[in-house]
Amino acid sequence: MADGILGLGSSSSGVSLDQSLIDQLKEADSASQLDPITAEIEDTEAEIEAVDAVESKILELLAVMENLDLYTSGTNVFDEVSANTSGDSVVFDAADTSSLNPGTINVTVEQLSTKDVYQSDTISNSEDIMDDGTLSITVGDETYDFVTTGLTYEEVLTEMNYYSSLDVALEQVSDDTHRFVIKSTESGLSNAITISQSGDLNLGFENEDNHVLTAQNFKGTVDGIDYDLSSNKFTMNNGLIISAIETGDSSISIEQDSSYVVDAVESMATIYNELVDLVNSYVIGDEDDPALISDSSTLRTIMTDIKNYFYESYGLTDEENAFVYGLSFDIDGYMELDSTTLTESLTSNLDDVKELFVGYAEKEGIGTALKTYLDALDSTDGTITSYQERLDEYLETLNDDYDSASESLDEKYQTMASQFADYTVLINQMENDFASLQAIIDSED
Repeated sequence: MADGILGLGSSSSGVSLDQSLIDQLKEADSASQLDPITAEIEDTEAEIEAVDAVESKILELLAVMENLDLYTSGTNVFDEVSANTSGDSVVFDAADTSSLNPGTINVTVEQLSTKDVYQSDTISNSEDIMDDGTLSITVGDETYDFVTTGLTYEEVLTEMNYYSSLDVALEQVSDDTHRFVIKSTESGLSNAITISQSGDLNLGFENEDNHVLTAQNFKGTVDGIDYDLSSNKFTMNNGLIISAIETGDSSISIEQDSSYVVDAVESMATIYNELVDLVNSYVIGDEDDPALISDSSTLRTIMTDIKNYFYESYGLTDEENAFVYGLSFDIDGYMELDSTTLTESLTSNLDDVKELFVGYAEKEGIGTALKTYLDALDSTDGTITSYQERLDEYLETLNDDYDSASESLDEKYQTMASQFADYTVLINQMENDFASLQAIIDSED
Protein backbone atom coordinates (compact mmCIF):
# COMPACT_ATOMS: atom_id res chain seq x y z
CA MET A 1 0.00 0.00 0.00
CA ALA A 2 1.32 3.56 -0.84
CA ASP A 3 2.33 5.83 2.04
CA GLY A 4 0.21 8.94 2.50
CA ILE A 5 -2.55 10.10 0.20
CA LEU A 6 -1.47 9.92 -3.46
CA GLY A 7 2.11 9.68 -2.20
CA LEU A 8 2.26 13.37 -1.15
CA GLY A 9 2.70 15.28 2.07
CA SER A 10 4.75 13.50 4.72
CA SER A 11 8.51 13.25 4.85
CA SER A 12 8.13 9.57 4.10
CA SER A 13 6.29 10.31 0.85
CA GLY A 14 7.99 9.72 -2.48
CA VAL A 15 7.77 13.44 -3.26
CA SER A 16 7.23 16.04 -0.56
CA LEU A 17 6.16 19.68 -0.86
CA ASP A 18 9.39 21.00 0.69
CA GLN A 19 11.96 23.77 -0.01
CA SER A 20 14.10 21.61 -2.28
CA LEU A 21 11.20 21.26 -4.70
CA ILE A 22 10.65 25.04 -4.65
CA ASP A 23 14.39 25.63 -5.27
CA GLN A 24 14.34 23.30 -8.27
CA LEU A 25 11.33 25.09 -9.75
CA LYS A 26 12.86 28.51 -9.10
CA GLU A 27 16.18 27.46 -10.65
CA ALA A 28 14.39 26.41 -13.81
CA ASP A 29 12.49 29.70 -13.96
CA SER A 30 15.70 31.69 -13.35
CA ALA A 31 17.45 29.91 -16.17
CA SER A 32 14.71 30.88 -18.59
CA GLN A 33 14.09 34.42 -17.34
CA LEU A 34 17.23 35.77 -15.62
CA ASP A 35 20.08 34.03 -17.42
CA PRO A 36 19.36 35.71 -20.79
CA ILE A 37 19.39 39.14 -19.09
CA THR A 38 22.63 38.27 -17.28
CA ALA A 39 24.24 37.24 -20.54
CA GLU A 40 23.13 40.49 -22.18
CA ILE A 41 24.53 42.50 -19.25
CA GLU A 42 27.89 40.75 -19.57
CA ASP A 43 27.95 41.36 -23.32
CA THR A 44 27.10 45.04 -22.84
CA GLU A 45 29.77 45.48 -20.15
CA ALA A 46 32.31 43.87 -22.48
CA GLU A 47 31.23 46.23 -25.27
CA ILE A 48 31.60 49.23 -22.97
CA GLU A 49 35.15 48.13 -22.13
CA ALA A 50 35.88 47.69 -25.84
CA VAL A 51 34.62 51.18 -26.71
CA ASP A 52 36.62 52.63 -23.81
CA ALA A 53 39.74 50.91 -25.17
CA VAL A 54 39.09 52.38 -28.63
CA GLU A 55 38.62 55.81 -27.06
CA SER A 56 41.96 55.50 -25.21
CA LYS A 57 43.76 54.60 -28.43
CA ILE A 58 42.10 57.52 -30.24
CA LEU A 59 43.33 59.83 -27.48
CA GLU A 60 46.85 58.46 -28.00
CA LEU A 61 46.59 59.32 -31.68
CA LEU A 62 45.21 62.75 -30.75
CA ALA A 63 48.26 63.42 -28.54
CA VAL A 64 50.56 62.70 -31.49
CA MET A 65 48.54 64.89 -33.88
CA GLU A 66 48.80 67.79 -31.46
CA ASN A 67 52.52 67.83 -32.29
CA LEU A 68 51.56 68.45 -35.92
CA ASP A 69 48.83 70.97 -35.18
CA LEU A 70 48.91 74.59 -36.36
CA TYR A 71 47.20 75.75 -33.18
CA THR A 72 49.16 73.72 -30.63
CA SER A 73 49.72 75.51 -27.34
CA GLY A 74 53.30 74.26 -27.19
CA THR A 75 56.10 74.01 -29.71
CA ASN A 76 55.23 72.39 -33.02
CA VAL A 77 57.65 69.65 -34.06
CA PHE A 78 58.45 71.67 -37.18
CA ASP A 79 59.76 74.42 -34.90
CA GLU A 80 62.10 72.14 -32.98
CA VAL A 81 65.78 72.91 -33.36
CA SER A 82 69.03 71.37 -32.22
CA ALA A 83 71.98 73.36 -30.96
CA ASN A 84 75.72 72.89 -30.71
CA THR A 85 77.68 75.10 -28.35
CA SER A 86 81.33 75.93 -27.91
CA GLY A 87 83.14 77.78 -25.13
CA ASP A 88 82.52 77.87 -21.37
CA SER A 89 81.80 81.54 -20.77
CA VAL A 90 78.01 81.26 -21.07
CA VAL A 91 75.21 78.71 -20.84
CA PHE A 92 72.44 78.82 -23.46
CA ASP A 93 68.81 77.87 -22.88
CA ALA A 94 65.36 78.54 -24.34
CA ALA A 95 61.90 78.10 -22.84
CA ASP A 96 60.39 78.07 -26.33
CA THR A 97 62.45 77.24 -29.41
CA SER A 98 59.78 78.24 -31.94
CA SER A 99 61.28 81.73 -32.39
CA LEU A 100 64.87 80.58 -32.76
CA ASN A 101 66.12 80.92 -36.31
CA PRO A 102 68.84 78.65 -37.67
CA GLY A 103 72.28 80.24 -37.50
CA THR A 104 75.20 80.93 -35.18
CA ILE A 105 75.25 83.38 -32.25
CA ASN A 106 78.62 84.50 -30.86
CA VAL A 107 78.96 85.82 -27.31
CA THR A 108 81.96 87.51 -25.68
CA VAL A 109 81.90 88.06 -21.90
CA GLU A 110 84.23 90.89 -20.88
CA GLN A 111 83.00 91.36 -17.32
CA LEU A 112 80.56 89.56 -15.02
CA SER A 113 77.87 91.34 -13.08
CA THR A 114 78.48 91.25 -9.31
CA LYS A 115 76.72 92.27 -6.11
CA ASP A 116 77.82 94.84 -3.58
CA VAL A 117 79.10 93.08 -0.43
CA TYR A 118 80.10 94.76 2.87
CA GLN A 119 81.34 93.31 6.11
CA SER A 120 81.44 94.94 9.54
CA ASP A 121 84.30 94.93 11.99
CA THR A 122 84.40 91.83 14.19
CA ILE A 123 81.72 91.50 16.88
CA SER A 124 82.61 89.65 20.06
CA ASN A 125 79.07 88.76 21.11
CA SER A 126 76.06 88.91 18.79
CA GLU A 127 73.73 89.06 21.79
CA ASP A 128 75.24 92.31 23.10
CA ILE A 129 73.33 95.59 22.97
CA MET A 130 74.53 97.72 20.07
CA ASP A 131 75.81 101.26 20.44
CA ASP A 132 73.19 103.97 20.10
CA GLY A 133 72.75 105.32 16.60
CA THR A 134 71.27 104.77 13.17
CA LEU A 135 72.50 102.47 10.41
CA SER A 136 71.35 103.72 7.00
CA ILE A 137 71.54 101.41 3.98
CA THR A 138 70.71 102.59 0.46
CA VAL A 139 70.06 100.01 -2.27
CA GLY A 140 69.43 101.58 -5.64
CA ASP A 141 66.83 104.28 -5.00
CA GLU A 142 65.63 102.94 -1.63
CA THR A 143 67.07 103.89 1.78
CA TYR A 144 66.39 101.89 4.94
CA ASP A 145 67.13 103.35 8.39
CA PHE A 146 67.71 101.03 11.34
CA VAL A 147 67.78 102.59 14.82
CA THR A 148 70.06 100.45 16.99
CA THR A 149 69.37 102.05 20.37
CA GLY A 150 68.56 99.37 22.96
CA LEU A 151 68.70 96.51 20.44
CA THR A 152 71.03 93.55 20.15
CA TYR A 153 72.86 92.70 16.94
CA GLU A 154 70.50 89.78 16.36
CA GLU A 155 67.41 91.96 16.82
CA VAL A 156 68.68 94.46 14.25
CA LEU A 157 69.48 91.56 11.92
CA THR A 158 65.87 90.40 12.14
CA GLU A 159 64.63 93.88 11.21
CA MET A 160 67.03 94.12 8.25
CA ASN A 161 65.82 90.87 6.77
CA TYR A 162 62.30 92.23 6.41
CA TYR A 163 63.46 93.89 3.17
CA SER A 164 63.75 91.70 0.08
CA SER A 165 66.42 93.86 -1.57
CA LEU A 166 68.82 93.17 1.35
CA ASP A 167 70.64 89.95 2.10
CA VAL A 168 72.02 90.31 5.64
CA ALA A 169 73.61 87.75 7.96
CA LEU A 170 75.57 87.55 11.19
CA GLU A 171 78.35 85.26 10.09
CA GLN A 172 80.61 83.52 12.60
CA VAL A 173 84.07 84.18 11.19
CA SER A 174 86.11 82.66 14.01
CA ASP A 175 85.52 80.63 17.14
CA ASP A 176 84.55 83.70 19.14
CA THR A 177 83.75 86.52 16.71
CA HIS A 178 81.02 87.44 14.20
CA ARG A 179 80.61 89.99 11.43
CA PHE A 180 77.60 91.66 9.88
CA VAL A 181 77.64 90.73 6.17
CA ILE A 182 75.42 92.93 4.02
CA LYS A 183 74.79 92.13 0.35
CA SER A 184 72.45 93.38 -2.31
CA THR A 185 69.99 90.67 -3.30
CA GLU A 186 70.48 91.47 -6.99
CA SER A 187 73.70 92.20 -8.82
CA GLY A 188 74.66 95.17 -10.97
CA LEU A 189 75.20 98.88 -10.59
CA SER A 190 71.47 99.58 -10.24
CA ASN A 191 71.58 97.56 -6.99
CA ALA A 192 74.73 99.12 -5.54
CA ILE A 193 74.77 99.63 -1.76
CA THR A 194 75.73 102.73 0.23
CA ILE A 195 76.05 102.44 4.03
CA SER A 196 76.28 105.28 6.55
CA GLN A 197 76.34 105.35 10.37
CA SER A 198 75.36 108.04 12.88
CA GLY A 199 75.49 108.60 16.63
CA ASP A 200 77.86 106.42 18.61
CA LEU A 201 77.50 103.61 16.08
CA ASN A 202 80.66 102.61 14.23
CA LEU A 203 80.68 99.09 12.75
CA GLY A 204 83.45 99.81 10.27
CA PHE A 205 81.29 99.77 7.12
CA GLU A 206 82.91 102.99 5.96
CA ASN A 207 86.32 101.30 6.10
CA GLU A 208 87.37 100.69 2.49
CA ASP A 209 88.77 97.25 3.39
CA ASN A 210 85.30 96.18 4.56
CA HIS A 211 83.79 96.85 1.13
CA VAL A 212 84.81 93.35 0.02
CA LEU A 213 83.02 93.18 -3.35
CA THR A 214 81.96 96.11 -5.51
CA ALA A 215 78.84 96.00 -7.66
CA GLN A 216 79.38 96.04 -11.39
CA ASN A 217 77.42 95.27 -14.55
CA PHE A 218 77.77 92.50 -17.03
CA LYS A 219 79.65 93.74 -20.05
CA GLY A 220 80.02 91.86 -23.28
CA THR A 221 78.89 91.50 -26.86
CA VAL A 222 76.36 89.29 -28.63
CA ASP A 223 77.06 89.10 -32.35
CA GLY A 224 79.08 92.29 -32.01
CA ILE A 225 76.35 94.24 -30.18
CA ASP A 226 77.46 95.74 -26.85
CA TYR A 227 75.53 94.77 -23.71
CA ASP A 228 75.79 96.50 -20.33
CA LEU A 229 73.34 94.82 -17.94
CA SER A 230 72.86 94.46 -14.19
CA SER A 231 72.32 90.70 -14.48
CA ASN A 232 74.47 87.91 -15.86
CA LYS A 233 71.31 86.27 -17.21
CA PHE A 234 69.25 87.88 -19.94
CA THR A 235 66.77 86.83 -22.61
CA MET A 236 67.02 87.95 -26.20
CA ASN A 237 63.95 88.83 -28.27
CA ASN A 238 64.07 85.45 -30.03
CA GLY A 239 63.67 83.67 -26.68
CA LEU A 240 67.30 82.58 -26.30
CA ILE A 241 68.37 82.76 -22.64
CA ILE A 242 72.04 83.57 -22.07
CA SER A 243 73.64 83.04 -18.65
CA ALA A 244 77.22 84.35 -18.31
CA ILE A 245 79.44 82.38 -15.91
CA GLU A 246 82.98 83.53 -16.74
CA THR A 247 84.84 85.84 -19.07
CA GLY A 248 85.66 84.51 -22.52
CA ASP A 249 84.09 83.60 -25.86
CA SER A 250 81.24 81.18 -26.57
CA SER A 251 78.91 80.44 -29.46
CA ILE A 252 75.78 78.48 -30.24
CA SER A 253 74.89 77.06 -33.63
CA ILE A 254 71.16 76.48 -34.15
CA GLU A 255 69.74 74.32 -36.91
CA GLN A 256 66.35 72.87 -37.74
CA ASP A 257 66.00 69.35 -36.32
CA SER A 258 63.80 67.29 -38.63
CA SER A 259 64.18 64.17 -36.46
CA TYR A 260 61.30 65.43 -34.28
CA VAL A 261 59.01 65.44 -37.33
CA VAL A 262 60.07 61.93 -38.37
CA ASP A 263 59.51 60.65 -34.81
CA ALA A 264 56.05 62.23 -34.68
CA VAL A 265 54.97 60.78 -38.05
CA GLU A 266 56.36 57.34 -37.13
CA SER A 267 54.39 57.46 -33.86
CA MET A 268 51.30 58.50 -35.81
CA ALA A 269 51.62 55.48 -38.13
CA THR A 270 52.27 53.08 -35.22
CA ILE A 271 49.29 54.23 -33.16
CA TYR A 272 47.03 54.35 -36.22
CA ASN A 273 47.86 50.70 -36.98
CA GLU A 274 47.28 49.75 -33.35
CA LEU A 275 43.87 51.40 -33.63
CA VAL A 276 43.14 49.39 -36.80
CA ASP A 277 44.06 46.16 -34.98
CA LEU A 278 41.94 47.11 -31.98
CA VAL A 279 38.84 47.99 -34.00
CA ASN A 280 39.17 44.86 -36.18
CA SER A 281 39.39 42.66 -33.09
CA TYR A 282 36.12 44.10 -31.80
CA VAL A 283 34.02 44.24 -34.98
CA ILE A 284 35.18 41.04 -36.75
CA GLY A 285 34.21 37.90 -34.84
CA ASP A 286 34.07 34.15 -35.41
CA GLU A 287 32.50 31.08 -33.78
CA ASP A 288 35.14 30.88 -31.07
CA ASP A 289 35.49 34.62 -30.42
CA PRO A 290 32.35 36.58 -31.34
CA ALA A 291 32.52 40.31 -32.05
CA LEU A 292 32.22 42.50 -28.94
CA ILE A 293 30.86 45.55 -30.76
CA SER A 294 27.19 45.46 -31.68
CA ASP A 295 27.27 48.77 -33.58
CA SER A 296 30.24 48.10 -35.83
CA SER A 297 29.13 50.76 -38.31
CA THR A 298 30.04 53.56 -35.87
CA LEU A 299 33.63 52.41 -35.47
CA ARG A 300 34.00 51.60 -39.16
CA THR A 301 32.80 55.10 -40.02
CA ILE A 302 35.35 56.61 -37.63
CA MET A 303 38.17 54.58 -39.18
CA THR A 304 37.06 55.55 -42.69
CA ASP A 305 36.92 59.21 -41.70
CA ILE A 306 40.43 59.08 -40.22
CA LYS A 307 41.86 57.31 -43.27
CA ASN A 308 40.25 59.78 -45.66
CA TYR A 309 42.26 62.65 -44.15
CA PHE A 310 45.40 61.07 -45.60
CA TYR A 311 43.90 60.87 -49.08
CA GLU A 312 43.02 64.57 -49.20
CA SER A 313 45.09 67.19 -51.00
CA TYR A 314 46.65 69.99 -48.96
CA GLY A 315 48.46 73.27 -49.51
CA LEU A 316 46.98 76.58 -50.64
CA THR A 317 46.59 75.22 -54.16
CA ASP A 318 45.98 71.57 -53.20
CA GLU A 319 49.45 70.71 -54.44
CA GLU A 320 50.52 68.60 -51.45
CA ASN A 321 49.74 64.91 -50.94
CA ALA A 322 50.90 62.57 -48.15
CA PHE A 323 51.87 59.79 -50.53
CA VAL A 324 54.60 61.96 -52.09
CA TYR A 325 56.43 62.07 -48.75
CA GLY A 326 56.56 58.37 -47.88
CA LEU A 327 53.09 57.61 -46.47
CA SER A 328 50.95 54.79 -47.94
CA PHE A 329 48.41 52.12 -47.01
CA ASP A 330 48.63 48.37 -47.69
CA ILE A 331 45.74 46.19 -48.90
CA ASP A 332 44.70 45.44 -45.31
CA GLY A 333 44.35 49.13 -44.47
CA TYR A 334 47.53 49.48 -42.42
CA MET A 335 49.57 52.67 -42.72
CA GLU A 336 53.13 52.37 -43.99
CA LEU A 337 55.87 54.99 -43.75
CA ASP A 338 59.10 55.22 -45.70
CA SER A 339 61.13 57.18 -43.12
CA THR A 340 64.01 57.64 -45.55
CA THR A 341 61.78 59.38 -48.10
CA LEU A 342 60.28 61.57 -45.40
CA THR A 343 63.72 62.52 -44.02
CA GLU A 344 65.00 63.41 -47.49
CA SER A 345 61.90 65.51 -48.13
CA LEU A 346 62.39 67.39 -44.87
CA THR A 347 65.97 68.16 -45.89
CA SER A 348 65.08 69.41 -49.35
CA ASN A 349 61.48 70.65 -48.94
CA LEU A 350 60.86 71.40 -45.27
CA ASP A 351 58.30 74.12 -45.99
CA ASP A 352 56.31 71.81 -48.28
CA VAL A 353 56.17 69.03 -45.70
CA LYS A 354 55.11 71.55 -43.06
CA GLU A 355 52.41 72.80 -45.42
CA LEU A 356 51.17 69.21 -45.78
CA PHE A 357 50.99 68.39 -42.07
CA VAL A 358 50.45 71.76 -40.38
CA GLY A 359 49.02 73.98 -43.10
CA TYR A 360 47.59 77.47 -42.66
CA ALA A 361 44.55 79.00 -41.03
CA GLU A 362 42.90 79.24 -44.46
CA LYS A 363 43.95 75.72 -45.49
CA GLU A 364 44.69 73.35 -42.61
CA GLY A 365 47.11 70.45 -42.98
CA ILE A 366 46.59 66.79 -42.08
CA GLY A 367 47.75 67.23 -38.49
CA THR A 368 45.63 70.29 -37.80
CA ALA A 369 42.47 68.94 -39.46
CA LEU A 370 42.75 65.42 -38.03
CA LYS A 371 43.51 66.74 -34.56
CA THR A 372 40.26 68.75 -34.67
CA TYR A 373 38.30 65.68 -35.81
CA LEU A 374 39.78 63.37 -33.16
CA ASP A 375 39.26 65.97 -30.44
CA ALA A 376 35.57 66.18 -31.34
CA LEU A 377 34.97 62.40 -31.11
CA ASP A 378 34.80 62.40 -27.31
CA SER A 379 33.40 65.90 -26.89
CA THR A 380 30.00 66.41 -25.27
CA ASP A 381 28.10 65.54 -28.46
CA GLY A 382 30.90 63.51 -30.06
CA THR A 383 30.43 60.16 -31.80
CA ILE A 384 32.32 58.16 -29.17
CA THR A 385 30.64 60.00 -26.30
CA SER A 386 27.17 59.36 -27.77
CA TYR A 387 28.01 55.68 -28.30
CA GLN A 388 29.19 55.34 -24.69
CA GLU A 389 26.05 57.08 -23.41
CA ARG A 390 23.81 54.71 -25.39
CA LEU A 391 25.60 51.70 -23.96
CA ASP A 392 25.44 53.09 -20.43
CA GLU A 393 21.71 53.71 -20.76
CA TYR A 394 21.14 50.21 -22.18
CA LEU A 395 23.15 48.66 -19.34
CA GLU A 396 21.08 50.59 -16.81
CA THR A 397 17.88 49.31 -18.46
CA LEU A 398 19.17 45.73 -18.38
CA ASN A 399 20.05 46.00 -14.70
CA ASP A 400 16.58 47.37 -13.99
CA ASP A 401 15.02 44.50 -15.97
CA TYR A 402 17.09 41.98 -14.05
CA ASP A 403 16.11 43.50 -10.68
CA SER A 404 12.44 43.55 -11.69
CA ALA A 405 12.45 39.95 -12.95
CA SER A 406 14.37 38.77 -9.89
CA GLU A 407 11.92 40.48 -7.53
CA SER A 408 9.00 38.94 -9.44
CA LEU A 409 10.48 35.45 -9.10
CA ASP A 410 11.15 35.99 -5.41
CA GLU A 411 7.54 37.03 -4.84
CA LYS A 412 6.22 34.09 -6.90
CA TYR A 413 8.18 31.50 -4.95
CA GLN A 414 7.55 33.12 -1.60
CA THR A 415 3.84 32.73 -2.35
CA MET A 416 4.42 29.15 -3.51
CA ALA A 417 6.33 28.34 -0.33
CA SER A 418 3.45 29.66 1.75
CA GLN A 419 0.95 27.62 -0.31
CA PHE A 420 3.10 24.48 0.00
CA ALA A 421 3.17 24.93 3.76
CA ASP A 422 -0.63 25.14 3.86
CA TYR A 423 -0.97 22.12 1.59
CA THR A 424 1.45 20.14 3.72
CA VAL A 425 -0.51 20.84 6.90
CA LEU A 426 -3.76 19.78 5.18
CA ILE A 427 -2.27 16.64 3.67
CA ASN A 428 -0.61 15.67 6.94
CA GLN A 429 -3.96 16.06 8.70
CA MET A 430 -5.64 13.86 6.11
CA GLU A 431 -2.88 11.29 6.47
CA ASN A 432 -3.31 11.29 10.23
CA ASP A 433 -7.06 10.78 9.81
CA PHE A 434 -6.43 7.97 7.36
CA ALA A 435 -3.98 6.36 9.80
CA SER A 436 -6.64 6.42 12.58
CA LEU A 437 -9.19 4.84 10.21
CA GLN A 438 -6.66 2.22 9.22
CA ALA A 439 -6.03 1.40 12.87
CA ILE A 440 -9.79 0.88 13.49
CA ILE A 441 -10.02 -1.39 10.45
CA ASP A 442 -7.00 -3.36 11.53
CA SER A 443 -8.40 -3.85 15.06
CA GLU A 444 -11.63 -5.37 13.72
CA ASP A 445 -9.78 -8.03 11.67
